[in-house]
Amino acid sequence: MDFSSADLVDAFRIELELCKVQAGENVLIFTDPRFVRPEYAPAAFAAARTLGANAYVMTSQGDQMLDDKLVRAAWRNADMILGMSMLPRGIGSWMYTDTSNDALKAGARVLMVQEPFAGLKRMLPNETIRRRGLIGAQMMQEAKEIRVTSAAGSDYVMRKDGRKGAYQCGIADEKGRWDHWPSGMVACAPLEDSAEGVYVVEPGDVLLGLWRYAQNRVKMTLEKGKIVKIEGGSDAYLLQAYLDGHGDDGAYRFSHAGWGTDERADWGAIGMDSESKYGTVLVAIGRNVFDAPTEHCGLGGVNNSTAHCDICCRNTSFWLDGKLIVENEQFLVPDLR
Repeated sequence: MDFSSADLVDAFRIELELCKVQAGENVLIFTDPRFVRPEYAPAAFAAARTLGANAYVMTSQGDQMLDDKLVRAAWRNADMILGMSMLPRGIGSWMYTDTSNDALKAGARVLMVQEPFAGLKRMLPNETIRRRGLIGAQMMQEAKEIRVTSAAGSDYVMRKDGRKGAYQCGIADEKGRWDHWPSGMVACAPLEDSAEGVYVVEPGDVLLGLWRYAQNRVKMTLEKGKIVKIEGGSDAYLLQAYLDGHGDDGAYRFSHAGWGTDERADWGAIGMDSESKYGTVLVAIGRNVFDAPTEHCGLGGVNNSTAHCDICCRNTSFWLDGKLIVENEQFLVPDLR
């Protein structure tokens, strides 16, 4: 007898209540045969039914690109979507597809759920993480220039004129809002041709796109928004091979930049914990064509690369328009603490 999903139902019910799922709403649970947590879909289905919602599970084939009429119609007509899938494989996530963007434009609330259950419980959304995220996103939106520095040698700038500031707190409770449970972070998409300087990754930082901790120092040189040189040992070789393997110019350009807001995140767990860790700095490379109509949600980038590699760094400083926001994992702005 399999009781694997029994403990999950209550957690999903609490999460769906935070997302304001109501009786009579249509909840679409999207997954695929290769999703590594098959117990999540039935647990979410049961939780949605306890709230009186109409719950549906769509299990796609493993090579789905999310571009056929059936999938797009289902997503556009749902009130709440729970994405439990890594499809389409090769571009980072379904969140970077037209299907997801169109569903958000149609008013769906969209929530990514794919992390281990320990993380879902440990970082269950709360008002502190929402408050930090919203204030940070407002600051990010008002700024025009980002600078990242570190004692390890990072020193690079990016422009973001006109790009929105966004945040994640694990709650999708407004029409057209996307979020990821669990998560706590602030982000924006810099202008794709603006990065200049040197980006250094230290041993122990997370190369999330490669699902590993860096074992040695990686130095990237940036010119006119593009990574023109990658130096270092085995990690530099792997990163270079990953970007080269996608074969497009956008693979070498930045996707998004920001910081983590959740002190409950565990640096020992690679995944959303890495991106959410309080005071750490995340600057990603590659695809960023993800947007949403809701304020402080989405990136609004134009990079259609098939590559996407998040890089999460500790002991790094983040500046907005010359003002130091985060220094070595400490927030210098009281409202962000």
